[in-house]
Amino acid sequence: MKMNKVREQISQVFLESLKENELPWKKGWITERPYNAVSNTEYRGVNSFWLSCAAEQKGYSDPRWCTFKQAKDKGWKVKKGEHGTQVEFWSMYDTETKKKLTGRELNLLKKELGEDFYERVKPISSVYTVFNAEQIEGIPKREKTQEPVKSDELLYKRDTLIKNMEFTFHEGGNRAFYRSGDDSVTLPQMEQFRSIYDYMSVFLHESGHATGHESRLNRDLSGGFGSQKYAREELRAEIASAFTSQELELGEMAAEHMDNHKAYIQSWIEVLEKEPQELFAAIRDAEKISDYLIEKGEFFPEKQQRAELDMQKQQYVTEHQRNL
Repeated sequence: MKMNKVREQISQVFLESLKENELPWKKGWITERPYNAVSNTEYRGVNSFWLSCAAEQKGYSDPRWCTFKQAKDKGWKVKKGEHGTQVEFWSMYDTETKKKLTGRELNLLKKELGEDFYERVKPISSVYTVFNAEQIEGIPKREKTQEPVKSDELLYKRDTLIKNMEFTFHEGGNRAFYRSGDDSVTLPQMEQFRSIYDYMSVFLHESGHATGHESRLNRDLSGGFGSQKYAREELRAEIASAFTSQELELGEMAAEHMDNHKAYIQSWIEVLEKEPQELFAAIRDAEKISDYLIEKGEFFPEKQQRAELDMQKQQYVTEHQRNL
């Protein structure tokens, strides 16, 4: 499937970053997920990834974004000479009634049509240009509605996640890794890390691998180091760790704790140059991994319903693409 211009740009920027031996989150993403300044809806998946990268590149510290029209309707004004950032929005479109469908309508129609659902209902992508709050005059000062998770609470949530995911956890040695054979996560002792936040971002990376176990999200974990399967799985776990760390407002990603960091980057370059769409498959899976970790750690129970609805919508898009 041919990529749209937004995805082509994201893929190119990501590859250029890798070729400079850097990760988009290495210096530290803005510590909150980007969200719409008018609807207060968080951006997810590719849009969350892309807006976070754009914010870091341009030095924005405000996580709010909106379209030119949204700003105008609110009486705000985009500053002269400012350039926006493009995002994509997917909707499910009924080709017979010529309208976009709600989640409830999708469910009803899928039950009614069965296999014919994919012939009649198509995912459509629209591209919008959004501006960061720091590019807009007249926008009210941001009021924080969520406090970062405190360090003592993080350790409690870590233990909750281990208990709910039911993997074995070890501390000791100088390496961090997940071993699928005995379904175990191993990390160095906490005092070997610069901070609890560094420790947690590495813990989330390795726990992200553990979500691939057949009893959980069931991904292919059979690839040995240096293989393309291994590279794909590492890309998913690292992006998932970045998403989850951002959701928990952990601050800077502990990229230096990735073993064989340069080897990872080189393997990702090789995969993504051959298959540019693999980046977006990895981002999609990383969002699922992040949602799973947040659910099992019971970090934000009130967000679970929203995440489940978003995952349901993405599932429709994915299922349709498989049936093309």
